[in-house]
Amino acid sequence: MHYLPFQVHLSNIRGLHSNLLAVYHHLETVKPHLLFLTETQIRCPSDAAYLNYPGYSLEYHFMQRAGVCVYVRNDICCQRLRHLEDPDLSTLWMMVDTGMDKIVYACVYRSHSGDQETTRLFDHLGIAADTALHRHPDAQFVALGDFNACHQDWLFPYQRTDHAGREARNFAVSMGLSQLVKQATRVPDIAGHTANCLDLLLTTDPDRCVVTVSSPLGTSDHCLVKPVTSFSPPDCDSRGERRIWRYKSADWDEMRHFFASYPWQQVCFSSENPSSCAEAISDVVRQAMEYYIPYSDVPVGSSARPWFNADCAEAEKRKHSAFLAWVDARDRKAPDLNSKKRAFNHAAKSYKKALRKARFDRISHIGQKLSAQPSGSRAFWSLAKSVEANFCRPTLPPLVRPDGTLAHTAREKAGLFASLFANNSRLDTGSSTPPTLSHCGTSMPEVRIRNKEVLRALCRLDVNKASGPDERAPEVAAQSTRTERRSRASSRQVEEQGEFESSGGAGRVRGKWRSRASSRQVEEQGEFEASGGAG
Repeated sequence: MHYLPFQVHLSNIRGLHSNLLAVYHHLETVKPHLLFLTETQIRCPSDAAYLNYPGYSLEYHFMQRAGVCVYVRNDICCQRLRHLEDPDLSTLWMMVDTGMDKIVYACVYRSHSGDQETTRLFDHLGIAADTALHRHPDAQFVALGDFNACHQDWLFPYQRTDHAGREARNFAVSMGLSQLVKQATRVPDIAGHTANCLDLLLTTDPDRCVVTVSSPLGTSDHCLVKPVTSFSPPDCDSRGERRIWRYKSADWDEMRHFFASYPWQQVCFSSENPSSCAEAISDVVRQAMEYYIPYSDVPVGSSARPWFNADCAEAEKRKHSAFLAWVDARDRKAPDLNSKKRAFNHAAKSYKKALRKARFDRISHIGQKLSAQPSGSRAFWSLAKSVEANFCRPTLPPLVRPDGTLAHTAREKAGLFASLFANNSRLDTGSSTPPTLSHCGTSMPEVRIRNKEVLRALCRLDVNKASGPDERAPEVAAQSTRTERRSRASSRQVEEQGEFESSGGAGRVRGKWRSRASSRQVEEQGEFEASGGAG
């Protein structure tokens, strides 16, 4: 079986408010499964809904000068482990259930608060990790974040060791963790400062993970760390694709010929099971639609016209190129290192301005279109619904069963709610038994489906409605009905022509045949009016 990569991105954002558009742009273009952010620098708000982004849920532990959060894609099943968190420390614990494996993540931000606070942080991490792995012994453990640690034997650039570096290595050794980030992740603000590896990724299973480092998000001074796991769950993106049929360009004549010459009796009506016959008919109709109606498959759920434009993509490309040029100059210790750094800073600021301008232009354009449309018109409400779809809507997260497992699907969640309601119900049924229903003595009459009734129902179909579960569009059914009606009219014309000739030629038409022809003409006119005059 083929599996897509499971992408978990990490960045010290250094102020989520100031780089929020860059985070949105990254979520929309790259679509990582998890995006961990540290040093968010946000006081815990009463309502964090303004930070949400469509297609993602937000878990956070905000603090004024620290804080961490994670954006979780909606197709990922996760559980917040709040019992492992300390309200005074910038940590966030969660467990991800991929359907194949379980991963416990601990996102950490260590501020420069002294050796005593550092020791307390790593003691808490060790105790919480032991608790998590004791409860989930088969889970992989990953600790990631900005540790602000240096160790000359363990962390790049291997120049000095501080107290945080010793504590971090002791924690990794005691838990059997491997550190996978092997290059500098902080971009120095001051010329002459050394680029250090401050953002770490510690894991119990290093063979399944590959880590790369990319340019920072927005104006952050930390690079984007991108670990990709190799065991990787299937990409269960619920958005999928939608097939758009272009009926105006359809070849209806060839489709009618296809239906007229198809061996319906041998293929579709060979079984006595009505469900099998209906499925076979739907397959034939769908086959004809694919042959004679042009179509295109478009993604569902993604914005067809995103707010960012080509200028944003170009600005991001320039920023990444400037970052790579600075990294190359840093590794070579080139004399133009400072100029490369200034060029990168300028490209990062230009990228941030391009995002802000694109967002403002998009909002202004939508506002102008809404104001130009008549209030209450179909175009107005169509645009209003598309705008509303860009806002986040609350979703029901995975629920925890009494045994500690997670309820993922809607059926499992409904069953869990029903069980909880039944256990908490105080209705006293006593020893009463359910009532016994007596036989009513009546039976259902025989169902008869007549050809005229089916044609009459098909003629009244609204071709503007969506297709049903059989994916057979009403427009195709209406066209098939018109074909049947024309075929019947043609056969009647042949029959009447034969009766006319048998009556002795023109001028000697029998009265009986004339009255019957008139009644058929009235019947055809009624069918034409019932179908709305189409065809």
